[in-house]
Amino acid sequence: MEHLKENAYVISGVVHINEKWIRLKLYLPHFPELRDFQLHVQQHLEYKRYNNSNLQIKEDWQLEDLLTSLVQLLPPAPVSLETSSIQQKNNIYAEILELHKPQEYRLQLDDHCSRIRFSNFAEYESHYLELELPTLRLLEYSLPDCVSLADMLKSSARSLTDVLHLYLKLLDELRPFYDCFVNIDELCDVLQPSPITTKHNSRVFPLKERVYLKVTIADPFASYNSIAVQIIGPTEEVAQLRHVLSDGLSNWDAELDMHKNLLRIFDLCYFPMPAGVELDQLMEKNEDDQHCNICYVYRLDTGEVPLVSCDNPRCVLKCHAACLKEWFDTLIDGKTFLEVSFGLCPFCKAKLSTSFAALLNT
Repeated sequence: MEHLKENAYVISGVVHINEKWIRLKLYLPHFPELRDFQLHVQQHLEYKRYNNSNLQIKEDWQLEDLLTSLVQLLPPAPVSLETSSIQQKNNIYAEILELHKPQEYRLQLDDHCSRIRFSNFAEYESHYLELELPTLRLLEYSLPDCVSLADMLKSSARSLTDVLHLYLKLLDELRPFYDCFVNIDELCDVLQPSPITTKHNSRVFPLKERVYLKVTIADPFASYNSIAVQIIGPTEEVAQLRHVLSDGLSNWDAELDMHKNLLRIFDLCYFPMPAGVELDQLMEKNEDDQHCNICYVYRLDTGEVPLVSCDNPRCVLKCHAACLKEWFDTLIDGKTFLEVSFGLCPFCKAKLSTSFAALLNT
């Protein structure tokens, strides 16, 4: 209900009366009285207008009386039994009412009933799905960005119920994908992405000083068959560790999770751990000392932190991969970013490892 002026109010939206959904707009210039009211009701593709002259109401009626009796007051729509059956079957709002299951998920509608959102699923609390009504156009969802949900819905979902059932089925199928990252997210100092969400399919975390691992799952529906591990860091160290990784991948143990397999490959007891609360606060204070030496910011809006360093162990300057690429792109001679021949540190001119290019796809 929207207050216009003095006693004038407007009510608009979709109401459920006597097992029917009615889209209306009601103007009440003398609320709570119904005197001089104007009612617009959507019937088929147009709005019909009603007032005191063509709607038989009693003098002492108020708003509640009008809405309660509205279905009986409105003239019946002239449609065939076949058409009526189809409309009832395809009534999106009746379907929403049937899908209201607060024990399984949360269902929300906007004020105009033009958007519907499912969230807080019983076993997947972080996930959500938002659609436009009544078209069922996909607006937002929490599955990985690499999952083509819109194409899946077009090919196999013709109703809101179909969409929801497909989404729940996909969540079940993606459980192994999310399980792959659980221990890495909890036991490793994940630097990128930040913050981690259900939409990300890669992680970047330290292996040791100035050396990082980037783990990507290209196909979330075939997690263990599409894992890619990249080593990022100074050229010589990356070259040595790639041999270790190659040998280890050939002995990947399917009985172990991804975190334990990586520890086993690099012969480690643990990866550098995320900072605790007190250390985290200390690190926030020291972010100025860790800033990118090109943009002078620590964390970009995209979540990227400065990880790129050159092959000179005495050069302590770092920068974001994106900033370094932008810097290379501005060079007059147009040298290729991180190409082996021309990838030199902007500060000490030592060589830059081509492995850092992997950060641009995080």
